[in-house]
Amino acid sequence: MEQIKEDLQHVYNLSVESFNKKEYSAFFRNIRPGIEYLSQFLIYDFFGNEDEAEDLINGDTSISKNREDNSYSISSYPANFKPTGRVFCELFPKAYFCKHRDVTSKYATEEKKRIKRGLDSCSAEMCRYYSIASEMGSHAGRSSMDVEVQARSCAAFFMGFLDYISSNRIASKSAIDFLGKFDKFVFGDVDNTSDYQNQIDNLIKEAEEKDAALLTAQKMQLEAEQGKLLAEQRTTEVELRNKELEDQIKQLQELLDSQTVIVDAHNENADENDVEDIEAITVTDGESSVETNKEYVTISSSHNFRRLLQGANDWDVTEETMDDDQLDLIEYTDDKSMLVAGCAGSGKSVIAMHKAEQLHKKGKDVILIAYTRSLSRFMRNGKADSTFRFFHHYLWKYKLKMPKADYIIVDEIQDFTKDEIQEFIDAARKHFLFFGDTAQSIYRQYGKQTMTIAQIGTMTGLNTLQLFNNYRLPRPVAKITQDYVGVDVQEYKEKVYQNKETELPHFIHFDNEQKQIEALLRLVKDNLGRNIGILLPNNPEVIRISQEFKDNDVECEFKYNKGENDFDYVDNLDFNTMLPKILTYHSAKGLQFDMVILPLYNGASDDESRKALYVAMTRTMHSLYVLYSTQTLLPPLDRVPTHLYLKE
Repeated sequence: MEQIKEDLQHVYNLSVESFNKKEYSAFFRNIRPGIEYLSQFLIYDFFGNEDEAEDLINGDTSISKNREDNSYSISSYPANFKPTGRVFCELFPKAYFCKHRDVTSKYATEEKKRIKRGLDSCSAEMCRYYSIASEMGSHAGRSSMDVEVQARSCAAFFMGFLDYISSNRIASKSAIDFLGKFDKFVFGDVDNTSDYQNQIDNLIKEAEEKDAALLTAQKMQLEAEQGKLLAEQRTTEVELRNKELEDQIKQLQELLDSQTVIVDAHNENADENDVEDIEAITVTDGESSVETNKEYVTISSSHNFRRLLQGANDWDVTEETMDDDQLDLIEYTDDKSMLVAGCAGSGKSVIAMHKAEQLHKKGKDVILIAYTRSLSRFMRNGKADSTFRFFHHYLWKYKLKMPKADYIIVDEIQDFTKDEIQEFIDAARKHFLFFGDTAQSIYRQYGKQTMTIAQIGTMTGLNTLQLFNNYRLPRPVAKITQDYVGVDVQEYKEKVYQNKETELPHFIHFDNEQKQIEALLRLVKDNLGRNIGILLPNNPEVIRISQEFKDNDVECEFKYNKGENDFDYVDNLDFNTMLPKILTYHSAKGLQFDMVILPLYNGASDDESRKALYVAMTRTMHSLYVLYSTQTLLPPLDRVPTHLYLKE
């Protein structure tokens, strides 16, 4: 305990000294271990027993949560991993809850609930600043302004956090007195005291709002499932399907009858000098579950388009690193339609957007259409200012009645039917540009008669232009997906894969599904700050895993929809955050993540389920985890040679 106090005071005061000298990289190098020591110090203080605290800090014991009454207690079972780094930021509030059960009780007063929300929010912020400090300490790839802004924000938070501990008497009097002797950050002549407290108050408010929003979404999910079960009890399968079709027809007719649109000229992220026009289309019927607030924006400069293109997700391929095949497609003549095919990760979507930019700069009217809601939101993440119109397919067809343009550009063309493709062709006054993937037509299992790239080529009379290089997939994952999982895909060729990542995927066996879920939660907690996609075969499992995250106080975002009907959904995905995303294999089409986790793997025996598995596995740029509880690893992964993955 005394050594922790000595180390904490030393590195904290060093960070204050560095900050006050405006040596911000040094500040981050010192505040990072300071965060770890501060968390450990609070664990010692909350427990009041050094032996108990040391056992937890060393991983000899762990903290468990009782789901029935939400109470926390010390478990004699050791932790799966010895705690390190940011894990201590997550442990200190749980240590407090162990010793103050009245804070988590269902009978807790509003003041106690506020303390819990405050500690949870501060814990999350400390985790975030720990990650920022790890990155900023090297100053690599960051401007001095970036580092200064983050340093001032971090310093302000810790001043506010120490004040929060003191004013709410979270720690013991001796601990508060000790922390009060630390050196103080200097922000100039301005008194920032109120700013510190406001930052903490805002964190608590955000936590309250997020809890309410998630509960509402979960209620909608449960009501939808309840309605489905009741319907199945009341009617035969044929009658139920007929009712669903009737409801969909009624819903579409209501949309067609609605003519009211609201023009919203507000865009927080746009530069006033660059914006020509920003519009949002909104249906007046508030009862509809159909997406009714999709934007299309007007590009007025290539700089702002590039912001849209890159967004917060770092696209597979930037223009500066494109290969000759990709550049040739961008420079391909504007006087012809074209059909482009490429593997997952080859940069098809990026090229589609570059092509749209190029045509717009020449004064052409362009509409870009994406199939899934998730892909549509992911592609336009960053909200650039833009007359180039970017639509989710359902909105383009059913709400806007298929507006025409000089050029119609469609991504994931292999997921559309022949009639839908003909509608795109009819909407193009001059030419159409189709981008697709032969390996990702995954909607046939729902009865949708999609077309292959070869069939589309025959229908349109176009030769297929091929993209051969893959910029996303780590080579071991590419080898597995191309040779053992994909259906009608090209065999693995070393020279095609430009990602130098060589990390082997992890195939991990568990005794039962509950242990899988516990491991999943640990895996996510250990990798907070990474862009994580948790992909599942179907919607009920998305609901189940989302609820497990909620029950264990792990923030997440999710999308739940019914098969191919992407307009019937519950969705709180936000690609501007680094929270883990939970969605189905199908909803993940076109997306990419640093880490992909496939829990509850139960095999993929037929071609359509293998195609869906292929989509899920090819979403990763770095790490892939497959979790399963079956006695043996089921097909098609059972055929993968053991030297291509890590078996655990």
